[in-house]
Amino acid sequence: MKKTISLIKACMTNDMNIFKIYSKKKKKSMTLFLPLFIGLYLMFAIYTLTDGMFEKIAPLHLQHILLSLFLFGISFMTIIEGIYKSGPMLFNCKDDQLLLSLPIKRNIVLFVRMFKFYVFELLFNSMFLLPIMLVYIKSADIISWTYYLTSIVVLIFSPIIPIVISCLIGSITSSISSKFKYKNVVQIVLSMALILGVLYASYNMDNIFNYLVKHATSLNDLITKIYYPAGLYASLVIDFNIIDLLLFIGINIGLLIITILIISKFYFKINSRLKKVTTTKKVKTSDLVIKQKSPSYSLIKKEVNTFFKTPVFIINAGLGLVIFIIAVLVFTVKYESIITIISSVKEFNLSKQMVINNKSLIILLLIIVTSYMTSITNSVVSLEGKNINILKSLPLKTKTILMSKVYSGLVLTTPLIILGDIILFIRFKISFVSAILLLGLSIIMPLVSHFIGIIVNLRHPKLDFENSTEVVKQSASSFISVMIGMILIFISLTIMFKLVGVISSTLILLIFTITYLLIDIVLYIYLVNYGVKYFNKLNI
Repeated sequence: MKKTISLIKACMTNDMNIFKIYSKKKKKSMTLFLPLFIGLYLMFAIYTLTDGMFEKIAPLHLQHILLSLFLFGISFMTIIEGIYKSGPMLFNCKDDQLLLSLPIKRNIVLFVRMFKFYVFELLFNSMFLLPIMLVYIKSADIISWTYYLTSIVVLIFSPIIPIVISCLIGSITSSISSKFKYKNVVQIVLSMALILGVLYASYNMDNIFNYLVKHATSLNDLITKIYYPAGLYASLVIDFNIIDLLLFIGINIGLLIITILIISKFYFKINSRLKKVTTTKKVKTSDLVIKQKSPSYSLIKKEVNTFFKTPVFIINAGLGLVIFIIAVLVFTVKYESIITIISSVKEFNLSKQMVINNKSLIILLLIIVTSYMTSITNSVVSLEGKNINILKSLPLKTKTILMSKVYSGLVLTTPLIILGDIILFIRFKISFVSAILLLGLSIIMPLVSHFIGIIVNLRHPKLDFENSTEVVKQSASSFISVMIGMILIFISLTIMFKLVGVISSTLILLIFTITYLLIDIVLYIYLVNYGVKYFNKLNI
């Protein structure tokens, strides 16, 4: 037991410090300020948003239904992100060689990895559930001590079933991919297919729920049938039963134990397959030809290879591009239907004729969303890990190294965006001037995202990671970059919708082009001056 606790402590110390900010001079209190501020701000935002919903439903005395709905939604969100996070967190980690050489049972090693996963999801879920539970206290007619007991138990055990589901799916995809020569490609395709399947199901959720509602006696029964913990939480809040609460605890612990025992049976087998390098290519030394490439080309190629060799990186950063291509195809095939949907959204305040007259702005909308959903460079510095000193020792200018990371982001994003642009140009019959401006925006808008990503990563690197998931999904850099991207999407779309109908679409595109070009110039100057200094200070 002591060995297990020591192992957990060691892994948590190294792996769960997700907001660690590199600095020899900063105090611990300063390094904790950023995550605390972001977490508290997010919790305050959730509290404010849900407070209005509880107030509206309070006269009906159905607040407990909202509790179950929110728990179901948060658990569903945990499953989605856990599907592609669980594989890299469980298998093929950097500390495998150390852990697997120790005299420890395989199920203990697996338990430690799953426990680390659980702690992160518990923190993630708490940011959403705690404000909602506090809002319920404010809006409920009567609050008993049993509510606090039930809420604490649900908060602690709520991540377990989503983690079990995502770990089983992650193990299956890792097991299948480990049997193929191109392991990463298979794992990426399987994970992407699962996520797109979930997104498709979410898109048709109204139809699914309408069908289920017709066959359910009440909304609470419906939620219970879909997801047992959510329905149980609602029933325990209004009618507490200690046996049901103990049964809930037992089911979660039992599922976790069974999952660990099942996965541990083939855990080492999958791990060994994933680490195995297979090749069928025969090379004759007499046929070798050495070609000299420029340093920038070599660095860009290295970055692109790193991207394609890291499944969680592709899934996290590449999902936006996949959605963009799907959106382009949908706009191409169902153009009339999409225009009707856009004009029917009250918040946009756009008539159908106004949308038809500004078709180029539909393309601009897709470029804006895709550019900031596809944040590739927010992890590229951290992914260097222990090789950062080797990279710094190369006889190259720091500016060349940093810009190669930015260029690699453009290489990965711009070709697909431009391809989608051309398809929509033909379908919408966009004018030559608007097409040129949109092509320019397809380069300079993603460039803003790439500059922001690498600048944030230089300020908040995580070089002491054990697996790529920690950097791509669980680092301060990735979180901050995504939040900045969301803010820029909101600002850009707000400005665009405010200008529609006031000035021509061509003039709107010109304003966006000039504005984002100036932002790129400012970010470039900042990167080659201050970014270089941050990079030179990195060490591990």
